[in-house]
Amino acid sequence: MVDAVETDVEDDASVAGGDGVGIAAFVAGCLALGPVAIVLGAIGLARWRSGAASRRSWPLAGLVLGVVGTLLLLAGWLLHVGTERSEGTVLAHAQVDVITVGNALVARHVADPQATDVDVVVEDDAYVVAGDRVPRVSADVAAVSYAGSTAWDWCVTLVAGADGSTTVGYAATAGLVEACPAG
Repeated sequence: MVDAVETDVEDDASVAGGDGVGIAAFVAGCLALGPVAIVLGAIGLARWRSGAASRRSWPLAGLVLGVVGTLLLLAGWLLHVGTERSEGTVLAHAQVDVITVGNALVARHVADPQATDVDVVVEDDAYVVAGDRVPRVSADVAAVSYAGSTAWDWCVTLVAGADGSTTVGYAATAGLVEACPAG
């Protein structure tokens, strides 16, 4: 035989459930949707205070995850912006560009080994090497110079940086150099 268990329910007992907003805040926080998690967490906590939700843990966890995620995202963005124009980054971008221009010069000399006069100019978004456009990585390059007379004896130098203090060169026989020799 089964005995029936009677339970007394008080009239002012809170209703179970209503935690959907808090759970949504937690999920948004886990998915790194910081501002969404913050808003949903605040709404969920307000619902818990008013008695419309039975748990405080879901919206509180979502709120905390949202704040932490947003702060981490902001810190990462500030680090990126702070290092984007650093001296090391300017030098690295200029080195990539000078190697790319050097490779275009090699291709030009392979196509015409007798070429002695090759024009190299810098434009807004590219370098022009003997009429061919070469994509540009560095927005900081202000000037480009080319010196050479044969396919085996040439050097190109890029001048970069806000004050023009960063120079990098690429020579046909030496590869990447600090700058082309004068003369």
